[in-house]
Amino acid sequence: MTDLLLPCHLDVFQRYLDHSEVFLMIRYGANHTIRAASKAFLQQVPSDPSPIGESVDRYLADPDGRDCSLLASTTDELPISFTVRVRSTDQTFLCTLYGDDEGYVLLGDRVSENEDEEVQRMSLMTNELASLTLELRKRNADLEQANETIRELTRVDPLTELPNRRHFAEVLDTALTFAQRHGQPLSLVSIDLDRFKFVNDTFGHDAGDEVLKSFANILRESCRNEDFPVRLGGEEFLVLLQNTVVDEAFALAERLRDKLAESIILKGHTITASMGVTQLLENDTYFNFMKRADMALYEAKSGGRNKSVVRMTNDPQV
Repeated sequence: MTDLLLPCHLDVFQRYLDHSEVFLMIRYGANHTIRAASKAFLQQVPSDPSPIGESVDRYLADPDGRDCSLLASTTDELPISFTVRVRSTDQTFLCTLYGDDEGYVLLGDRVSENEDEEVQRMSLMTNELASLTLELRKRNADLEQANETIRELTRVDPLTELPNRRHFAEVLDTALTFAQRHGQPLSLVSIDLDRFKFVNDTFGHDAGDEVLKSFANILRESCRNEDFPVRLGGEEFLVLLQNTVVDEAFALAERLRDKLAESIILKGHTITASMGVTQLLENDTYFNFMKRADMALYEAKSGGRNKSVVRMTNDPQV
């Protein structure tokens, strides 16, 4: 059965041999027309005309100078190993001929004339491999940095530069498990800027965006390093407070509400916010914890807005 070089292997070989000054590689069709060649081959043959598109028999012979008849072998006889000489330089290569889906692939290793040349060739080969290894490491590092940037972009809200809903879901899941396992308090403040549609309709979306960015800055300035402020989307925000009881979370909500009303005023219009506050209960689920904060926020908005409401039960009758 004929041994073939698969396209994926050829691509790997070609990328390496494009840089190598030692190893010969020629890919040519059934009519012997050269389709691609390595640096080591191209450096030894005339560049005018380019060997690409020319017959391989024009450049290679057997060691005695005759046309290299083995290059005309059919794929039924492959792979075959033999020695060839580059006509223009008299350099000799020990080669193996393979078939591929478009013709042939000739791979060759230069035959050294003496020990000094062999040492020089091995040194050159080592330097080539070291250089390629360094380049590969650099590319891998660049790729990892690019992937990290992409990961970060998928977790950050581009307008406010706060963590987004996706990132919050990851953090909350971990924080909830940790709090329940170690018996630590965990609180949540759900925030909605009041009548934000009126702000966009009256002052324009650019002004609305500035309000969102300004409030994000208030959150960053008011929260501790261990707190986790988030923009869920639109005018909705959250603050996850680890190792914090509900009374402390309520105090933060009130500070945020007061600071917002004092800091952001559009042409005489004061920006306010409604806030729902809750604390993690025993055996709470992710869903119950979030729902209770939303219920508290709804109470704040339906109760006149611009206030903070604490809720410690999911029972709608309470």
